[in-house]
Amino acid sequence: MTTHSVNALLSMQKALVQRRQQLNDVKNSATSRSRYFDRSEQTRVDEPTYDIKAVDKKIVNINNALFHIDQKIKESNAKTMIEINIDYESLASEI
Repeated sequence: MTTHSVNALLSMQKALVQRRQQLNDVKNSATSRSRYFDRSEQTRVDEPTYDIKAVDKKIVNINNALFHIDQKIKESNAKTMIEINIDYESLASEI
């Protein structure tokens, strides 16, 4: 297990969200190419460019990583205490 700062995890989270979007785009649109078997180009076969199961597995792994990053950041925030001079009760009360 490796240790990262909250700032590093937030940067990783942002990059992984972008990567997940790229992989979703690949999965949804650029996953096939056309090939013709005869010279008249009437026998067309669409072949997958990427293994859909592998792309989907990568997306699931990214989703799991994003979940764990979010979970650890929230756990860290729950433990971190901040000293601040604000009287919340008087500020939030009626006029």
